[in-house]
Amino acid sequence: MKLPTLDLPLLLAFDALMRERHVTRAAERLEVGQSSMSASLAKLRDLFQDELLMRAGTGLVPTERAMALLPRVQEALAAMERVLEPATPFDPATAQHTFRLIVIDLLVMPSVMRRLREEAPGVKIHVLQTNPKHFGEMMAAGELDLAITYFPDAPDYLKGRNLFADRFVTICAREHPAITASLDVAAFCALPHVTIEPDLAQIYNVQIDAALRPHGVSRNVHMIKPSFLALPFVLETSDMVACVPVRLARRMTQMARIDMFDIPLELPLFDVRMLWHPRTQHAPANEWLRRVVVECAQAVAR
Repeated sequence: MKLPTLDLPLLLAFDALMRERHVTRAAERLEVGQSSMSASLAKLRDLFQDELLMRAGTGLVPTERAMALLPRVQEALAAMERVLEPATPFDPATAQHTFRLIVIDLLVMPSVMRRLREEAPGVKIHVLQTNPKHFGEMMAAGELDLAITYFPDAPDYLKGRNLFADRFVTICAREHPAITASLDVAAFCALPHVTIEPDLAQIYNVQIDAALRPHGVSRNVHMIKPSFLALPFVLETSDMVACVPVRLARRMTQMARIDMFDIPLELPLFDVRMLWHPRTQHAPANEWLRRVVVECAQAVAR
């Protein structure tokens, strides 16, 4: 492939087609004619010797080749955008900016928000609630700036940094009659469980379910919640239990009449990570926010 054959309009057409999955909408996005967009798609298919986008119903679905190309094309476009960006440093004291985040670990955010109120009064945080399995695509599309997460299978093209290690424990109503020092795996699984599944993304349950598999048992799940919101109040008046990260469990014991105890399994520590897209790697505003999150997370981890 000769580089001159892959010009900026073709990269922009590929990005628009991948975002819209529809020729007409992609053409409208770039304010070009539908015939021009169709011609660009034909050139892209010839260039990469792949269908790239295949018809499915009224839209298009990407091939594996297209999905592999997407992060590289978007990184190239981001690099071109940076060429035109003014070399103006981010000034948090005067900035008027909104960051969009997915926040799985709730304990870091109070410290982050205190820092923002002190140092960046014009900066806002918009916390999105969405399936973590989609945040790679959202970051690539510029719809999400940062994720603070436990997600074990994040896309490998994302940038990341470990913030701190954590582990799972179980929480339940104070003086729960079934919780004893001799609680074994079978008795633990037989308890009525509440599991947390944000939009069916198994980020909290993968490690525990994998540890239970060799025992041939699974948890007796009575309730599935999309978040930790109100969980301690659900548990304090019921016989149900839930597995949560230990730092969050300690905070919950201060909010309601609940206790925590160790899961009768050998579970390794897991990393709470901060993830972002390469397209924002050198963006001054995003660099500043990541630095604030790291500093706040270090304080939480102490």
